[in-house]
Amino acid sequence: MRGLIWVAVVCVLVPLPFLVWFGIYPLWLRRRLKSVGVTATGKCRTISASEGRYSTSFEFRTDSGRRVIYISPLSGQSWGEPGQEAALVYDPLHPSRFVRSRRELNAPYEDWFSLWVMTAVEVLMLLGLMLVLLHENGVIH
Repeated sequence: MRGLIWVAVVCVLVPLPFLVWFGIYPLWLRRRLKSVGVTATGKCRTISASEGRYSTSFEFRTDSGRRVIYISPLSGQSWGEPGQEAALVYDPLHPSRFVRSRRELNAPYEDWFSLWVMTAVEVLMLLGLMLVLLHENGVIH
């Protein structure tokens, strides 16, 4: 293969992990928590901001008494007020990994926007790969 084909293949493969991690995974987690999630009452600890995005930290106890600290992913809004109680939903099999606040689950999906943008980027990369392949095979001059 020539160098241009390798560049095109890399351009197609590089966005795939981001598509899965920032597009598909959050939607899968939201669906899982809505189907098997257990509700717990926790306390909002802190809110941190980074470039206009917010991350909210919560502490709660599972039904078995395990203490869990959950830090929300960066979002366009905060999900609580420090010191106030908040409803959290967690997966009983993995309470420290699969958690969201009830407000996060009921909010409009930012994840859909990410999924569509990254899918559009991936489609453009695939079209670029097709053009490179057609050029390499002499179909396009």
